[in-house]
Amino acid sequence: MEETRFRRRKPAVERKIAEIKEDDTRVSLIGKAFKVDKMDYTFWLDDGTGVILVESEENVLPENGQIVRVIGRVIREEEGIHIFGEVVQDFSDADLEALEEVRELEKKILPKVEGIIEFFGGGEE
Repeated sequence: MEETRFRRRKPAVERKIAEIKEDDTRVSLIGKAFKVDKMDYTFWLDDGTGVILVESEENVLPENGQIVRVIGRVIREEEGIHIFGEVVQDFSDADLEALEEVRELEKKILPKVEGIIEFFGGGEE
């Protein structure tokens, strides 16, 4: 019997638009949608640190002014970068202030925890 192999996608990393790095391939962004184009299935996302064009899958478009989370691939071209949105989620009811507090705590605490894990030899192999 032939073994079926599945290609696993890289996990999306949480970023602000201004923090997207050269080696990021998939990102998760939260912001306000605007300039929604129902003909081209695109919209712009503003997260307060920058704006970026999101190319969405057919029939998956937010409303103008809606807060959304976009999970997608970073597409790099000569003109710049944009996002191919694989998932567009309504985040209108999310507590963005609490989410930002969690992000700040992660930035402070995770490096310490990773250092402790390394010290005790618990890293991945």
